[in-house]
Amino acid sequence: MFWRKLDTGSAGDAATARSATGRQIKLWIYGLAALLITLSTASLTFIAHLAWVEADRRSLDGEKLQFSLNLDNYTQMIAIDQFDLAPWDETFTALQPPLDRDFVKKQLVLDLWETFDLERTFVVAPDGRLIAQAVEDNTRFPATGTMAAPVVRALAEHTRETFNARKRQSNSAFADWYLPQSVLLDAANSDFAIVDGQPALLVAVPVLPDYGDVDVQADYPAILVNAVYVDDIMVAELNENLNFSDLRFALGEPERAHPTNHLIKAADGSVIGFFRWDQERPGLQIWLMALPLILLMTVIISTVAFAAAAKISRLSSQLEESERKNHHFANHDTLTGLPNRHHFSDRLAYSIDSLPDKGFALFACDLDRFKPINDTYGHEAGDRVLCCVADRFKRQFSEDSVVCRIGGDEFIVLVTTYESANELEEIAESLRKTMSVPIEIGGGNRVQIGVSVGIATAPECGLNDKDLIRLADLALYRAKENGRNTVEFASPPYLNADEHSKAS
Repeated sequence: MFWRKLDTGSAGDAATARSATGRQIKLWIYGLAALLITLSTASLTFIAHLAWVEADRRSLDGEKLQFSLNLDNYTQMIAIDQFDLAPWDETFTALQPPLDRDFVKKQLVLDLWETFDLERTFVVAPDGRLIAQAVEDNTRFPATGTMAAPVVRALAEHTRETFNARKRQSNSAFADWYLPQSVLLDAANSDFAIVDGQPALLVAVPVLPDYGDVDVQADYPAILVNAVYVDDIMVAELNENLNFSDLRFALGEPERAHPTNHLIKAADGSVIGFFRWDQERPGLQIWLMALPLILLMTVIISTVAFAAAAKISRLSSQLEESERKNHHFANHDTLTGLPNRHHFSDRLAYSIDSLPDKGFALFACDLDRFKPINDTYGHEAGDRVLCCVADRFKRQFSEDSVVCRIGGDEFIVLVTTYESANELEEIAESLRKTMSVPIEIGGGNRVQIGVSVGIATAPECGLNDKDLIRLADLALYRAKENGRNTVEFASPPYLNADEHSKAS
């Protein structure tokens, strides 16, 4: 019996060894199959991704070039409209001394406004004096010697210099003033500037004779300058040929980089504003075409290694569960189970992205009379209070709200659904009353706390996290300063000097 038992044990050991070897081989097979699936899928995906990125890049380059050309063409069309009146004997003569004011008002300005919708007009003499200016058909003649605004005068002078340079290069057999329209278009100049407090495109052309049956001995040419405001009408006209998605213009430098940002600069190089649109992304179509092939290859290889896939799936499930737990612990407070500061930052960023279409509110909350509980009854009692407070917070706010503990006895709430400031005040008052209910901490002891609340609403108080949190904290500071266990609203949009010094 002893030997039989011994043989049985040896066979069992061998079987165990073979089983271990078989498992090891299967593991290698499954590993190689998984590696093949991964490499095949990754290679095809990478190629499709490169095609996607390249298609999007080429599309973006094309859109940028198309926009630049269209903006140049828009400027040229304004110059062509001006040339309907600027190269004309009557206009040229009317601007010579003595000035024909009736012609300027009833012919030049009126036609520019009624025929071509050029609502802002400046006529600048060769020496930089302002001969006339108009808003729509309302023409004003400044006092003698009045110089044109610096940006208008500089553009007019540049246009005059350009005309003279083109005239010197001309091979025309006609008089000195004659240049073909194609050359005159080269003599036209444009700049972006702030006119009447608004961003505008300035286009300047020389005023010349057309047939030359005039006296051209005097200093010439005067310069006609028209301003076209960069507004919704201009944007719509630009987009008629582009058909870009959500083409828009904004003042100032862009707050963040964007692929389609097209900066508009003044003559001195300062940024006036920028155009932006939603880029067309044809790369997605390439991806959608490549996706079936990727899926087919993946299915074929996966079918051959089905057992390996099942094993990998189980391992993946375990890893996912582990990842889920790790993610939960990374984004939640271990004591109360509430979301922590990191999770709150993510949710706040998401809400800010929805501004200004969808507003929200921040409740900055600080417990009153909490520190004495820790000092008197110990941290265990303090932890019980914090857990009870967390439960009360969750019951007080709707599921759409995000209640977070950001440290110690500090809590912050993101409220995404409310109708009015009165509703926010009612919620805060209800919270304050709920928190004042005594809390059992064990051993027959009960404690009572309060809560001070500062409320900041978006977009009224700001459009970024720093401004909103800062104003909510300042409102909380006022609530504590006013006796604690009170509610204060932030005052948009700026801090006054006292609040700023207290915050510092």
